[in-house]
Amino acid sequence: MAAARATGDVRLAGPRWTGEPPHILDLVEPRLGGRASAVADGTGTFSYRELDEVSRAVAHALLARGARPDEPVVVHGTASRHTIAALLGVLRAGCCYVPVDAEFPEERRRLMAQGCGARFVLVPEENEAGAVAGLEHVALATRQRTGQPSGPADASGGTHTRRGTHAYTCFTSGSTGLPKPVTIAATSLGWSTAARLRHYAERVGAFLLCSSLSFDSSMAGIWWTLASGGLLVVPGGRPGDLLAVARAAERHHATHLLMVPSLYGVALRGGLAPRLRTLTTVIVAGESCSPALVARHLAELPQAELYNEYGPTECTVWATVHACAPADARARAVPIGRPIAGVTLHIAAAPDTPGTGELYIAGLGLAVPGTDAERFVDLHGTRHYRTGDLVTVREDGELLFHGRADHQLKLGGVRVERAEIERALTSCDGITDAGIGVSGAPRPRPVGFVVTGGTALDEQRVRAQLLRSLPTTALPARVIAVPALPRLPNGKVDYGTLDRRAAEVRR
Repeated sequence: MAAARATGDVRLAGPRWTGEPPHILDLVEPRLGGRASAVADGTGTFSYRELDEVSRAVAHALLARGARPDEPVVVHGTASRHTIAALLGVLRAGCCYVPVDAEFPEERRRLMAQGCGARFVLVPEENEAGAVAGLEHVALATRQRTGQPSGPADASGGTHTRRGTHAYTCFTSGSTGLPKPVTIAATSLGWSTAARLRHYAERVGAFLLCSSLSFDSSMAGIWWTLASGGLLVVPGGRPGDLLAVARAAERHHATHLLMVPSLYGVALRGGLAPRLRTLTTVIVAGESCSPALVARHLAELPQAELYNEYGPTECTVWATVHACAPADARARAVPIGRPIAGVTLHIAAAPDTPGTGELYIAGLGLAVPGTDAERFVDLHGTRHYRTGDLVTVREDGELLFHGRADHQLKLGGVRVERAEIERALTSCDGITDAGIGVSGAPRPRPVGFVVTGGTALDEQRVRAQLLRSLPTTALPARVIAVPALPRLPNGKVDYGTLDRRAAEVRR
């Protein structure tokens, strides 16, 4: 691996984007009307013609009820072909969809609906019992008669749809309090999707949708697939049900997959690689990708390209990407890559962490003004999003991620990032996953929680191995084996829970 160079204030630009970014419907609507399969779930399939009809009926139902341009509309449900049609229908009504997962706790669903200011909620029949109260319901029928696609009645009787400025509102994940709403423009979603069509040479044949509709990673797969004319596959079961993913991959000959790295690692360690043999493109995002994961992927699914993506919700899913190679399996860290087309990065020197800088992002994917305003700043006359993430730039121009500024610990006078300790732990014999919890005042104390896959943990041996890569002050006070790490609904590690557990651990 090339040595990382010290970062002052650095500017990096992706390939130039020429012309205006497209509206997302400019990319999807030309595909509608065909006989090819568009969306499949455990109970059936919509063709592109049926997706056109159902989504148009949704749009007409909203327009007949007086939905205003860019008005937020809650789509309440779990991933299915009906909820995908509902998302498209909201866009075709010129409104902004707000996906609320029906499996979220009731209070969280209520706060999300209140936080976006919606009047209407689209509800598939199977999710009506737990739907958000206080909103005007628009039912989505899920039972079909032969030749009749499901959907609300077309109250307007016409064929008119309209285009709005906004596409969707997602809520950023958080371990405490109400996450903040992030609204993305329809042209930003169009740019993000068109950038995928440009960057990835392998056409989407069948994409496995593995995340909740409430999280922005699902937007990548949904709109990339539909803009490609491919098949969007919704595995049965809850998001993260790896056996359901494997069954769906075999049934539909899946070609593309996007997962958080830790979940993908579980799939490979669980022996599911043979059932994923049709994959040609695997993308990991949302967490740090470890060299060990790259090594396992290359050994078990060598026919599939592996990509490591990075991008905050506020920047329309992605901003950088790295094509993983054998050298990454032997490196200390896997890069997050270079900026994609239409993205410019500014790396501001961090005085407290020499050699690293805080990452700012500008470009066509920034959330609409008014979203989390304190995180958006003006740099050199251009609007940027302040990520709070620390990076360095390798000599070859690739970015290395060093964790978040707010996850830094000062231990014995030395600044250490949680992710650095976690990487050191997963490099130890027998440890397959690791998370660092930190006790509170008066003196922060890291505690390692590790998954061993059932093998006995030798804490002293682990500590001896950690000394090869960590300063003594950064060693965890304890290393404790757990069956699994606690996770937030989007699959990321729940550090709030780990911190609480760390505070309860005795030396």
